[in-house]
Amino acid sequence: MLRITGGVFRGRAIKAPSGQHTRPTQAKLRQALFNSLQPYISDASAADLFAGSGALGFEALSRGANSVVFVESDHNTAKLIRENARVLEVETQIKIIENRVEKVWDKISFYGPFDLIFADPPYALDPEIFLAGAPWGELLKPEGRLLFEWGETKKRSLSDDFEMLVKVREKNYGDSVLTTFCLKNPS
Repeated sequence: MLRITGGVFRGRAIKAPSGQHTRPTQAKLRQALFNSLQPYISDASAADLFAGSGALGFEALSRGANSVVFVESDHNTAKLIRENARVLEVETQIKIIENRVEKVWDKISFYGPFDLIFADPPYALDPEIFLAGAPWGELLKPEGRLLFEWGETKKRSLSDDFEMLVKVREKNYGDSVLTTFCLKNPS
């Protein structure tokens, strides 16, 4: 079980998948992340990529986001997200896409663009290849934020910019790093 760290659902528990195939974002990192997002979260549209338990998306809803699109490839984990949404009574505020993130950019884009995108991929995924290969211009609103959690296993820091993204913040939390990106030249 995970607990929501703030907002209207603060202290409420959500179920997390059992086993080793997901790695829930630690509470300390979630709390720091959402404290830094306070100016941007009210009425935001969000996407939770590689959703796992959905903790990041549910935390966003708890703190004032209007809607969340969850993308999760594992069927049983997606069922768990649905169950958590039912328990929190937010079913009308969510959509779930059951597939691998890299295969459904068009479906994700259909619901966007987003104010906030949370991406917490498996640490084995190369972060720079993932960041360079996504259609961020279609997914993020001009002033939107991509919040990318990754493991320091292969690199010590991510590039400062990609074709469409520029790094605005990076902070280490133990073995996890949280890097925030915005679109280059928002129009």
